Amino acid sequence: MRTVCISGSPRRRSNTDYLLNLVLNRMEGEFIKLSDYRIEPCNSCWACVKTRECAIADDMTVTITPKLLAADIIVIGSPVYFNNVTAQAKAFMDRTWAIRTKLRNKIGASVVVGRRYGAESAITAIHSFFLKHEMIVAHRGISGVAFGPHEIEQDAESIEEAAKLSDRLTHLATALHREEL
Repeated sequence: MRTVCISGSPRRRSNTDYLLNLVLNRMEGEFIKLSDYRIEPCNSCWACVKTRECAIADDMTVTITPKLLAADIIVIGSPVYFNNVTAQAKAFMDRTWAIRTKLRNKIGASVVVGRRYGAESAITAIHSFFLKHEMIVAHRGISGVAFGPHEIEQDAESIEEAAKLSDRLTHLATALHREEL
């Protein structure tokens, strides 16, 4: 199963990245750090309504979208900023409007890291993204507790949940694949 873990954290080697990499270490896949790419915000030009492709020629269209389309599992991670996902994660989500029917039945999972408040809103934003695309939400979401660098490494519960999430994603993808045959 092809897995793509997407980090909306602008920080290098962030707490969010740490949890996403724990999930990915138990699965085959790719890690995408959104801040490493040039992703313009959606400009609401509506060209995609006619062409089913985004008119903005940037890294989202050229590099990331093909990886999303090829994936079976998409895990989105974000630190919690103002009780929601980061601007990078939100721009990424908005730009998928052009492929709105093409992610149907892919498996989605969320990973957020914050300071004990706002996590629910960030998870809801990610799950709403999955549901808008008619994806299958695999898990309630991981909510790590951390703020400073490397603090997540002390959150034993989140580390354990990352392993459980990997197992859940693998199990669900295998079961769905059997149903398709």
